[in-house]
Amino acid sequence: MATTTSIIVLLKFFASRQKSAIVDYKDFCEYLKRYSEHHLDEQPSLACYLEDPVPALQTELDKLVDSRLIMLTNTNPEKQGIIVIPYYIERFAERYKDISVNPSLPFPSEADLPKGTPKGIVTQENSAELIGRLLKHQDLNDKVLYGLSLPHNAPSILLPSTVSVVTLIEDAVGKIQNMLKKEEHHDYFLKKLTVSNPGREMIVKNFFNAFVDRPDHSLETLSQTTESFYLWNQLCFFIKQDYEKIKDYTQEDLSCLQAVYITEVGANYFKNEAQEKAKREGAIKTLEGLLLKPPYYFTFEEITKFTDNKGVPLLGQYTEEELKDYLHKKTQEAPVQELPEILVFKTYDDKRYFIFKSKVLHLILRLCTDARISVLDAIKTHWSEVLKQFDFLPEMKDQGAFEDRLEKEIRIQSPILSALLHSSFLPLLSYDASGGDDTSKVSLFVNGQLLPYSDILLMSRQELLNDAKIMLPFWYSLPIISWIAKMLLRPPKKNRNKTRKTKAELYRESESAKRKEDEETAMLAQNATISKKVALRDAARSAEQAYVPASSTLDRELDSYEHIWNKRLGKDVHNNLTEDVNSLIRDYIRKTLRTMKTDGFTTKRIQSLAESLMTAPSLQKIGEHDALLMYIKLYMVKLVKNIPM
Repeated sequence: MATTTSIIVLLKFFASRQKSAIVDYKDFCEYLKRYSEHHLDEQPSLACYLEDPVPALQTELDKLVDSRLIMLTNTNPEKQGIIVIPYYIERFAERYKDISVNPSLPFPSEADLPKGTPKGIVTQENSAELIGRLLKHQDLNDKVLYGLSLPHNAPSILLPSTVSVVTLIEDAVGKIQNMLKKEEHHDYFLKKLTVSNPGREMIVKNFFNAFVDRPDHSLETLSQTTESFYLWNQLCFFIKQDYEKIKDYTQEDLSCLQAVYITEVGANYFKNEAQEKAKREGAIKTLEGLLLKPPYYFTFEEITKFTDNKGVPLLGQYTEEELKDYLHKKTQEAPVQELPEILVFKTYDDKRYFIFKSKVLHLILRLCTDARISVLDAIKTHWSEVLKQFDFLPEMKDQGAFEDRLEKEIRIQSPILSALLHSSFLPLLSYDASGGDDTSKVSLFVNGQLLPYSDILLMSRQELLNDAKIMLPFWYSLPIISWIAKMLLRPPKKNRNKTRKTKAELYRESESAKRKEDEETAMLAQNATISKKVALRDAARSAEQAYVPASSTLDRELDSYEHIWNKRLGKDVHNNLTEDVNSLIRDYIRKTLRTMKTDGFTTKRIQSLAESLMTAPSLQKIGEHDALLMYIKLYMVKLVKNIPM
């Protein structure tokens, strides 16, 4: 029981019994000795205070001094006194309760402390810094007696740590309300506020009357995100301006001036908080807009790199924790029998992607269109190679094996599509009433089962086999000649069916070789123009990596987005519109490159150039602006990447 806590409790009790914060050291030792004798059976640890309590007590007092809970007035034990700081804290906390009832009472100040009280018992702090800090987080306890330093040499206000800083602001506002209720002050300050806001007399009057006549809503009025902040600042300025001119202050004048300073600090804090909140909400709204734009699916790392239309990172306008909270809320909370607004899916390499529910089917349709071409080419080329070797695959004859092959190819050619088709939420999305316009038009399930991949990709096994055979030399169709060739030309079994690289992998290898070739050319040429072109090409390849998924190619992405924004029927009309857009982009990028620095072709600059070009009247008439914007960015990358040397 002999702990710091128990000693401070006994000190507070002893001080309250004698109604003084200063406790005589010797008297307390005697009290402690008697207390120990009386409670020894209940608390055996009090035995150290029975004979000579001074050594053990001094150890505990030293701890309390270090914690600023007490102060010792004299080093001589015979004349030593103990100042119990929590006694003052409790006493001044009662004052704040009285002020809440009677606003005319003054705030507690250092003048209320007994004469001779050491100034060290008060922890002096700047009022604006302390109020701002405590409004963010405050632990109510009886350990600290704050002294709030105010401007204009106004007496500092004592604030016990048991009193909420909100209570301090409410009391300050209450004092101003009490002053403004007096007729001479009411009409005077209302007139000053009205004159300063010509044409807004009714707004000013409503604000003023709401503040004066509704004390129970004063703090709510102070913290609202409205134009009341402006009127608050004006009112505080006028009151402060008048009271600071007074030479001989009465207690009431000082109390009102202190209240204005405190209210002003509180109003500024709430104003800044409101601005930060508005900024944060605006950034979240921008974030939602970006998540609804192509490519529609993003990793958390990609989301943290989002920027607004000025190129300023969104992460900073909100914290990473706030971003995580937003994503958690959007992915977890939903009305009954509905999916969350944002869904999460994983690819086979364990990457987590976020996508808006309303964009899932839209994305699947787009990816199916893209994947169909690449899967068709990959299988047809492979089958043709196998047939050239006079071999055969089970998937050429068996539909089940063919479906397995399609699933494997989709996983290779389009990992995102594969992950979406295997996601747990896709079956539920078909029954979700809020899943977007496409939900009622497209169904990927029959009797609760996913459609066969051949149906999803609109692909026929027999037609594919026929196309693969057409690619063979004509003599493969002649039985005798093909039989002789099979005996002579068929390779050993171990050389058949080697692992094939995807088009995306071959494309990446080709791009890597081109980059090395450009670097060698620039090194050998030692020409500024060539070096600039090489640098721009390299920058374009870096931008391509940011825009094009690893499983795709630049041309495939261009084709995909072109099919979204160019919906003209008829081959000639369709191609003419695409060429008109491409021509417009070429002319624009040609002019831009003349003055562009070598390090200027960044994703941020590409975004800016594309948005600027999108303002052209001819492009504004085309629908699907998001897809068109992405197409413009990709086409710019393609043009710069292929600048002739």
